[in-house]
Amino acid sequence: MYRVNTLALAVACAFSSAVSSAASAQATDSDREALEEVNVTVSPLAKPADAVAAPVSVLSGDELRKSAAATLGQTLNSQLGVANAAFGGGVGLPVIRGQSANRVKVLSDNLDVADASNTSSDHAASIEPLLANSIEILRGPAALRYGSGAIGGVVNVIDGRIPTRVPEATEGAVEMRHDTANNQDAGVFRLGGGAGNLAWYLDGVYRENGNTQIPGLAVLEHEEHEEHDHEAHAGEEHHEDEFNTDGFVGNTNARAKSGSAGLSWVTDRGFIGFSVNRLENNYGIPLGTHVHHEDEHHEEGGEQHALAEEHEEHGEEGVRIDLAQTRYDLKGEHAFNSEYWDKISFRLGHNDYAHVEIEDGEPGTRFTNKAWESRVEVTHDDGGEWRGAYGLQVSRKDFAAIGDEAFIRPSITDSLGAFTMKEREWGNWHLDLGARLETVSIDPQYGNDKDFTLVGLSSALQYFLKEHQHLSVSLTSAERAPVAEELFADGAHLAESRYIIGDENLDKENSLNLELGYHHHNQDATGWHATKVEANVFYNRIGDYIYAANTGLEDEESEFAIYGYQNRDAAFYGAEASVQFPLASGLSLTLFGDSVRASFDDRIAGESREVPRLPPLRYGFALGGDYANWNWQWRNTHATEQKRPGTFEESTDAYTRMDLTAQYNFKLAGNDAVVFANARNLLDEEIRNATSLLRDFAPEAGRSVEAGVRIHF
Repeated sequence: MYRVNTLALAVACAFSSAVSSAASAQATDSDREALEEVNVTVSPLAKPADAVAAPVSVLSGDELRKSAAATLGQTLNSQLGVANAAFGGGVGLPVIRGQSANRVKVLSDNLDVADASNTSSDHAASIEPLLANSIEILRGPAALRYGSGAIGGVVNVIDGRIPTRVPEATEGAVEMRHDTANNQDAGVFRLGGGAGNLAWYLDGVYRENGNTQIPGLAVLEHEEHEEHDHEAHAGEEHHEDEFNTDGFVGNTNARAKSGSAGLSWVTDRGFIGFSVNRLENNYGIPLGTHVHHEDEHHEEGGEQHALAEEHEEHGEEGVRIDLAQTRYDLKGEHAFNSEYWDKISFRLGHNDYAHVEIEDGEPGTRFTNKAWESRVEVTHDDGGEWRGAYGLQVSRKDFAAIGDEAFIRPSITDSLGAFTMKEREWGNWHLDLGARLETVSIDPQYGNDKDFTLVGLSSALQYFLKEHQHLSVSLTSAERAPVAEELFADGAHLAESRYIIGDENLDKENSLNLELGYHHHNQDATGWHATKVEANVFYNRIGDYIYAANTGLEDEESEFAIYGYQNRDAAFYGAEASVQFPLASGLSLTLFGDSVRASFDDRIAGESREVPRLPPLRYGFALGGDYANWNWQWRNTHATEQKRPGTFEESTDAYTRMDLTAQYNFKLAGNDAVVFANARNLLDEEIRNATSLLRDFAPEAGRSVEAGVRIHF
């Protein structure tokens, strides 16, 4: 069935292309200069998302405000090709086409967030989506510009911390929202102003929530596991250590606050600015994910729910993460008065990150990451055949885990990368070429250094059927160096309930990605000519793919399952499609779907060839209305059963998720204001994400409503 559905999705891509092609044949050509007003920063060459050969999605404006949530993964979960690797309510990391963690780079205004989210699935990204101006998602390899960690994609969160213009008057916005899913209250403010050449900016956010409400039991019990446990412990006294809860996920309450300040000097040729941000986030790891050996006297069965409630009433919070980060950024841009050179831009960021894993109120392992990154880019355009960019990127990360349960040895990682990107047009054709050379050196506190030389090459060819419609084919070769945790991990990680073993002899990954795409978006057209289509088919061959394999063994001391990092050749392939049809009376209908499959090349006795924790096939529709003062959207998404979870992993059931959003725009004391409401999971489905390591312990929230008000002044 899965193969049939995947084929159907690919056929839908081709069909949607034909429909859009026919519709656009009668449409008038749009002005490309108008599109330049919505340039994306993931391209240094000032290109709009609609003209970039690689599949790029931009979440901004009202769409971002409706989707914004406590975690980045939850915010982007409805985007094409993006899933959420949740770890309770406090953690949600984006999964792009089955890739996450060390293959998907999360950026803060084009610089690495440099936190610890890629070292473990329970570590939250140090990003506040509620403060974002826009979020750019690049699906597919982006290592050419952003380095080794972007071999699977990029999520770039754009904020306004460093002003690039001087406002004519003081401007800002305030927002308050409440979510019944976890009784969350959140408040956000932004303020900006300036005079002469000086511009300033302030923002802040505070959010606090209780436990996540769910439809049923938190911990999912598998019959086959129960039978296995009964046989394995025959003749022995066996005790259930897990806390199960009914109607909520225990220990998922959280509290976070963040604030930023920025200052810039702006001229007609460019700007230079500085900002500082402080983030504090305290969140719980769901009960049941970690084993308390001292609690072996706990009863089984129905008494577990009462024990879990008593556990929380007495302040025993299980495992919590207490995160604090201070980030400093410097950014500048200068336009040349030259016929060849266009402009030079530079970024410098320093991040002082730390979090402590707290068990039952007592501090445990402390993770720190003191990192800095700098990048300089120069673009040129002589008005002739070629235009392009040259770039240099330098970074250092000083990472440490200190404590009794520190499973990764401290290390310093240095990287240096240089790249060039070129493009030219002739007739209806557009060609993009690029190359990157990068060195990565990892120096552990004890043991031998690891050095890697990485080469990246990319090419993309587009054929424009019309100004607003193109076909594309791209071929990218990229390499990724193993990171410190993949090389040097060795120990039990309480929050994940895993014993993790690295391999110092890991080879670098090498990826060869082929992509075919079709894009149609005529924003100036009306009626059926305004149909918007995006369709992509991709094949990604990754040699020496690095992953943490579930060995099926158990560490005797911690009683955790043992996961070992290893190299294994793999292939990822799939399709994505989205078609938006304008209907009468301000209505529109969107059909969408995405699918990714991945398997290892070799066969190992007793093990599956399927790559673990991949998102299932998803498809659905969205019906919306856009009127003078208000708009709404009804979105229905069906995710199929994931029957190929990987070796020693559990499958997940299918589900259908129904969401409804609405907002009303009005004037309040002469200022623009909006009241919004988002109803999520209206069918109250039990949703367990196949991408989540925590899927058997913490399902997604049940039926909920989020409502709020936002005022611009």
